Amino acid sequence: MAGRDPLSAAVAVARAHGLRVTDPVVLRDRLNVLVHLRPAPVVARVPGSIAKVRPGAEFAEHEVAVAGHLAAAGAPMVAPSGELPPGPHAYAGHVVTFWERVPERTDPVDPRAAGASLAECHAALRSFPGALPLLGRLSEAEALLARLAAEHAIDATAALNVQRRFDELTGALRTLRSPIQPLHGDAHLGNVLNGPAGPLWNDFEDTCLGPVGWDVGCLLGSRDRAGGELALAASGIALDPAERALWVEARTLQAIAWTAFIRREHPERRAEPARRS
Repeated sequence: MAGRDPLSAAVAVARAHGLRVTDPVVLRDRLNVLVHLRPAPVVARVPGSIAKVRPGAEFAEHEVAVAGHLAAAGAPMVAPSGELPPGPHAYAGHVVTFWERVPERTDPVDPRAAGASLAECHAALRSFPGALPLLGRLSEAEALLARLAAEHAIDATAALNVQRRFDELTGALRTLRSPIQPLHGDAHLGNVLNGPAGPLWNDFEDTCLGPVGWDVGCLLGSRDRAGGELALAASGIALDPAERALWVEARTLQAIAWTAFIRREHPERRAEPARRS
């Protein structure tokens, strides 16, 4: 039935708002589905398998609000669309948001420029007036791990070992006295587009409150560790090595839970290294 899949839902909502869409194309189909609504300079974002963990429109509302604030502040990021109301819109069981289509350069993102851009986003996020969860994405991953273990989607012994690491890590993080501030929440270099004028951060769905070390862990706990180190150096963030190691461990544990979920939902991805997207 029309509208039952994410692409059809995105097209239907866009056309209902007067956007001309003749040649839509799916850019990515994983946790979220991204659809370029060609020929319009608009990308629709529709929760895919992630809706099983994050149902409803709350996360989409959160992301549009954060991104709208950053765009108004002139931060280097991918803005909500100005071609039609960005949403979120509900349609046939899907939640749809609309974003600017960024014409990307073909050369890779410069990690140093990305790190400097992240610092600009952090500065703009400090004035965000809305409520944000305190390290909510880490506690979410711990709950996801328990759910996957109960559903036998992850080996019980492996899940128990990871839970023990969560428990140990939580105790260590509680001893920190780091300042709390709004964070990107998923700040790896895969969430940076190489726009015409330089790096643009996107995917603010995971924005939360926490020590800046969480974003450091995201930078360094990704596939591109070398690039993450360069980005971190350019960001101006300085952390004690021991604290830095704790945040990398925290990000690693989050990735273990989400990787198990992705590999269950997308078996064709099982051979890929871990990374959320």
